[in-house]
Amino acid sequence: MTKKATGTVYVLLAAIFWSFAGIGVKYIPWHPLSISCVRGIVAAITIACLQKQWKIKLTKATVMAAACVFVTTILFMFANKMTSAANAIVLQYTSPIFVLIASTIASKSKFKLMDICTVCLTLLGITLFFMDSIGVQGNLWGDILALLSGVTFAGVFFVNGLPSANPKDASLLGCAFSIFLLPMLFTDGGVAMGGWQAWVVAILLGTVQQGLAYYFFAKGVSQTGSVTASIICTAEPILNPLWVFLIMKERPGVLSLIGGVIVVATIAVYNIISIRQSAGADSVTS
Repeated sequence: MTKKATGTVYVLLAAIFWSFAGIGVKYIPWHPLSISCVRGIVAAITIACLQKQWKIKLTKATVMAAACVFVTTILFMFANKMTSAANAIVLQYTSPIFVLIASTIASKSKFKLMDICTVCLTLLGITLFFMDSIGVQGNLWGDILALLSGVTFAGVFFVNGLPSANPKDASLLGCAFSIFLLPMLFTDGGVAMGGWQAWVVAILLGTVQQGLAYYFFAKGVSQTGSVTASIICTAEPILNPLWVFLIMKERPGVLSLIGGVIVVATIAVYNIISIRQSAGADSVTS
């Protein structure tokens, strides 16, 4: 197997592992903060062991990025409990749009036509999600939290792009922040009701769904390139609700499905075009 083919397998494995978040969260009858606590702590240990790196160099950017990782996890957990898995993952998947807006404002540059079209299409998809959730108890708030998780997830990428940031340290520290949720774990009555099966699933979420996924993605993206990796990663928002539908029979609404297709397709096309334009610019300047 060639180096590129191996990298493709790594990225695909990462996307598949990430996609089990929805079914795992919905299976565990714990409070979202309790799930975040166990998954985060286990993921921190897993990532540190795989990287063989336990020391973290604290900088302002690293701490800010870690805080975004921590808050994103909590918002995503609540969203999964309150709305459908499809809505939760796809609305979080809007994060590149918020990165685009923040980067454009920070650089004080004008929006390009492609940027405007991308934002408008994504907003159309988001609107369909919210239209589908109107009148459904809990779903509307779940969608709002999922969208907010997209904003904070965008913060992860934006802050990690700063000069003093260290993405690996930020990911490890962000997971380690979950230790502050331990009081919730000890007072959550649902933990006792879930039995040992829930603990197994929670630990698997930490080791496989988050820890190993991060490790495989880091290895794969360096071998496949950003374009290929971005295309492969669109498997996550597709597979996530699929597992939930097959195992728990959760069916998203028609408008949500249409909105999901619009958002995923728009983000994927935008990423591909942007990366190819950057590659073309680099080749011209060199």
